[in-house]
Amino acid sequence: MREIFEEVSVLIENGLNSVMNRPDIVILNILALIVLLVFVRTFLWKRITDFINQRQKALTEALENADLEREIAKSLQEKSHKDYEAMREETRILKEKLTLEAYKQQEELITSAKKEAKRRLDQADKDIEFEIIQANEQIKQSIKEIAFAAAEKIVKREIDENVHQDIIDDIVQEREVR
Repeated sequence: MREIFEEVSVLIENGLNSVMNRPDIVILNILALIVLLVFVRTFLWKRITDFINQRQKALTEALENADLEREIAKSLQEKSHKDYEAMREETRILKEKLTLEAYKQQEELITSAKKEAKRRLDQADKDIEFEIIQANEQIKQSIKEIAFAAAEKIVKREIDENVHQDIIDDIVQEREVR
């Protein structure tokens, strides 16, 4: 490694010595530099500075636009977050409301079903009672007919039919009382 540094040092010294040993090359290089600077200053300097200024202005505008867009994006993000939270709260409230309505409807359905069941049971009781009354009336009528037929055979037209009917009704009523 040390050898490489020594070799590089020797090459640098030789290059510097060659320039110092030949001043005409140094003068020629200085003149070329001056001509180049005059040429650049005369023909290209305004264009270069205009280009640099325009580029700097464009970069400044781009940075300002980026800052503005960042602020807009931030405000939009905050607005979106607020809207999201509001929508979330609204959804929660709606869910609670719908749940309460569902429970209310469920209770109403249960209540109406109970009322309908009670009504049907009451109607069934009335129908059964009516059927029992009709069956009793049919039985009474059958008993009357049988009794009338029996009495008719026994009495063989001695008693008027209306009198006979009254007697049978009395007998039936006495039996019901017991």
